[in-house]
Amino acid sequence: MCSHIAYAKPELTIYTEQFPPYNFSNKGQLQGINLDITQALCQRVQVECKFELLPWTRAYHLAQNNPTAGVVSTARTEQREDLFQWVGPLVSSRTFFYRLATNKHINPTDLNQVSAYSLGLVRGNIYEQLVYEVGFETDKNLLQFSHHYEYINLFFKNKIDLILGSELVLDYQLQQFGHGGKEVVKLVELPVEKLGGNYLAFNKAVPKEIVEQFNVQLKALRKEGEVESFKNLYIHD
Repeated sequence: MCSHIAYAKPELTIYTEQFPPYNFSNKGQLQGINLDITQALCQRVQVECKFELLPWTRAYHLAQNNPTAGVVSTARTEQREDLFQWVGPLVSSRTFFYRLATNKHINPTDLNQVSAYSLGLVRGNIYEQLVYEVGFETDKNLLQFSHHYEYINLFFKNKIDLILGSELVLDYQLQQFGHGGKEVVKLVELPVEKLGGNYLAFNKAVPKEIVEQFNVQLKALRKEGEVESFKNLYIHD
C-alpha cells in the first residue's frame, strides 16, 4: 500500500509599513522596491508569504513576537542586531537635511552647524539617536511628532527650519502631502553608516536554513540585475 504525503510550503507573514518607494500601498495593492524584491525571494525560496501593511511600531513589535514572521524594510542597527535574523542589504539611499527653497538664510554647510536650526522628526524615528549626537535636543531644537504630515505641514508653514529625508523617499513623502521636490533644497548629509541600510528582518524562530536561502537568492537576484530592475520601476532620473 502506498501513501502519498503532500508537503505544504512553509508559510511566513511579512509585516511592512507605508514607506515609499521601498514598501507601500497603492490603491490597495502592496508594492515598492524592497517589497517586490521580498516577493521575488519568497517565490525563489518556495515559501508562502502573506504580506500585511501596518503602522511601523506595530509591524516591528509583531515581527519580534510572531515566530513565523518578518518585517521589511528595517534598518539594521547595533541595538537590533540580536533581535532578528537578517536578509540583505536591500535597497536604501543616503539621508540629508533639507530646507525650503525660499529660506536662503538657512544654509548650514556641515554637521556642526545644523543644530543651530530647528528640526522636525517622527517620535522614535530611526534617525533620533543620530541627531542627538550632532547637537539636537528634544523640545529645544528637536520637535517630535507622531506622524510625518504633522512636521511636514509645519515645515511648509515656516514653523520648522529643517527636515530629514532619504534621497529616494523624500519626493514620495512630499507628494503624499501635496508638495513637490523642487520646493526643498538638499543641504548636509547625515552619516548613517551605523544604520546598515534596509533589510528584511526575520523572527529568531524562523528556521535558519530558510533565512540562509533568502540571502542566497538575494545574491542571485543582484547578480542577475533584477535588484536594479526593481529599483528602476520606481526611481526615474
